[in-house]
Amino acid sequence: MRAATSENAAEIFAGFEGRLMERCRYEEVVMRKVSNGTGLLIVVELGADWPGWALTGSSARRVLTQAEGETPATFADRVASSLGGSFGKGVKLMTVALACNERIDESADAARRKLAGLALGAMAKHRAGKLYLTAAPHSSGRLRHSLSSLAQGLHQEWSTAGLQASVELGEERGSGPTAAPFTFTARVA
Repeated sequence: MRAATSENAAEIFAGFEGRLMERCRYEEVVMRKVSNGTGLLIVVELGADWPGWALTGSSARRVLTQAEGETPATFADRVASSLGGSFGKGVKLMTVALACNERIDESADAARRKLAGLALGAMAKHRAGKLYLTAAPHSSGRLRHSLSSLAQGLHQEWSTAGLQASVELGEERGSGPTAAPFTFTARVA
C-alpha cells in the first residue's frame, strides 16, 4: 500500500471532485426531464384489476386506491381533492387510468362520472390528455356497456378541448405453463 502524499491526495480529490460534478450535472438533467415531464395518475377502485400497461410512457406516476369500506362517492371526493397536488411543479397530468371494479350501481356510476369529469377538467388546461376507463378482460357485459357509455359521453363532451376518453380491457392471460401461478416454497431449519 502506498503512503498518502500531498500530490496523490490532490489527485484523489480532483478525481472525486470530477465525479461529483458529473453526478450533479446528471441529476440536474434528470430533474429537468422530470419537471418537464408528463404525469400518469392511476386510480384503482377496490377489487379492480391493475392496468398492466400503465407502467410505461410517463415520467411521473401516482397511484390512489380505494380504501376498504370507503364509498365510491367518498373515494371520488378524495381523488378529486388530490388532483391539483399529485405532481410536482412542471409535471403535467396527461393520463388518468381509472381501474374499475364490477360495481355498476347508481353510486358507482355517479362517482366514476364525477371523477372522470374532474380529471379531464384538470387536463384541459394543457389542451391534451387521455382518460382510460379500465376493467378486467373477463368483466361482465353490463360493466363493459356502462363504461363504454360513460367513455362515449365524456369523449363527446371533452374532445373539443383536445382530450380523449376510452375503455381499455386487460388482456386475457393464456393457459399453459406460462400462466401457472407463482409458488414460493421456504425451508425452515
